[in-house]
Amino acid sequence: MRLFAALEIPDDIRDGLQDWWLEVHADLDTDVWCDVPSHLWHVTLAFYGEVSGHDADDLAEGLCECAQNTSPLHLYTSGFGVFPKPARPKVFWAGVHEVGEIDRLKHLARCCRRVGHDTVRRQVDGKRGAKEASFRGHGKAPFGWLDRDFPGPPVMDWRCSHLCLFQSILRPEGPQYRRLESFACTAPLMGAQD
Repeated sequence: MRLFAALEIPDDIRDGLQDWWLEVHADLDTDVWCDVPSHLWHVTLAFYGEVSGHDADDLAEGLCECAQNTSPLHLYTSGFGVFPKPARPKVFWAGVHEVGEIDRLKHLARCCRRVGHDTVRRQVDGKRGAKEASFRGHGKAPFGWLDRDFPGPPVMDWRCSHLCLFQSILRPEGPQYRRLESFACTAPLMGAQD
């Protein structure tokens, strides 16, 4: 199974982003961009690739531990950009940041990657293991053809209290994502209040 860890986006936030996207994507070349249905939008924290059998169970246990060591997150939308690079864009993203200076979002992403690295590298035996990548909050940067009075997404905030494990199912009509498990973020809030 192709698996990844992500945070779900609430319907009202997704609707606001969808309204923004419908307004701005008319300016984009339809030969370059292919719309992804908004019900598939999420905040990816770690992508694991193919994971099998007991490794998937171990991965879920590790993600549960990550969630239990994280208090609920207060997130907001801001900024946008493209993957993998402006010269060859494939994915258009809206940025997600954490309110305040606490960095729980970065710590959670790091924990998810570490769990994937520890779990998936056991099955490497000549195949590629989990990719190690850094998690960065997204902000607006100059993108050449995107840099012309292109309005950013509306700033909207929400509380996120669950980390999810998803399966990515590749189909000719496009990928489908199925939530396999959801883990509550249950650590008490400490330090600065947001």
